Amino acid sequence: MKIGLSTAILWDYEKLDLSDAVFHAADLGFEAVEIHCEDPFFQGWGTDEAEITESEVKDALATLDMEVSLHAPFHDLNIATLNTGINGEVLRQLEECIDTARRLGSEIVVVHPGFVSSRKFKREKPFQRMVENLEKIAETAEDAAVKICLENLASKRKAMGVKIRELKDILKEVDAENLKITLDVAHANTTEAGPVKFAEEFKEDIAHVHVSDNTGEDNHLSIGQGNIDFENVLKELHPFDGVVMVEGWIPTDEDPFLVHDREELERVRGKLTG
Repeated sequence: MKIGLSTAILWDYEKLDLSDAVFHAADLGFEAVEIHCEDPFFQGWGTDEAEITESEVKDALATLDMEVSLHAPFHDLNIATLNTGINGEVLRQLEECIDTARRLGSEIVVVHPGFVSSRKFKREKPFQRMVENLEKIAETAEDAAVKICLENLASKRKAMGVKIRELKDILKEVDAENLKITLDVAHANTTEAGPVKFAEEFKEDIAHVHVSDNTGEDNHLSIGQGNIDFENVLKELHPFDGVVMVEGWIPTDEDPFLVHDREELERVRGKLTG
């Protein structure tokens, strides 16, 4: 189990560009990074400027010998959209993210299941659109030796992939060897089942983990600021050879909290492997 950091936490890119964020994560003692493939986190995403950003990040990763995963764009995009024009752009950007993963040497692309755009819509059609899109991008990703890791979302009425049953249905419907699960521990804590149950139910499918704390609401806090028992969650996954990615959102003076989270995860890792 490696311990990584989502570079989206290092959000002030007026002072810190993406390659600087990768170096900063290493300075804080992290072993891996996750990169969000959208502006402002990936400067110039979708433009020629993205090639410069990508080149700088690739050099940083090579210098540091750090593992990297990518997070597909999800702000303003919805993999379950019924809008044909928007759906084409969703697929284009997902394919671009997979290509970027291949070039950067990332084996994992995290994808959000999307949402039902209106409470007036029945769930069946958006669900089927999501399944069709996942089938397409899983095939593209297989050619690039990339896993698509579907992230369980927080408990909200229109969100998809929140409950264990629906996530299992998605995996069954898509039926792709390289479609796996990103366990977002904080999101799971907003559901009745809770994160330990998610870990138990998807142990064989979980290839990636997002870690932050909360008290049952959709917050991403530093470890210890909520009520999640991370030791029990990771114990359920043990042995786990993927990356546990810190996502605690601290908008000011984040470094001490990030170091704290890393040290807490290292402590748990030591107990599990000791």
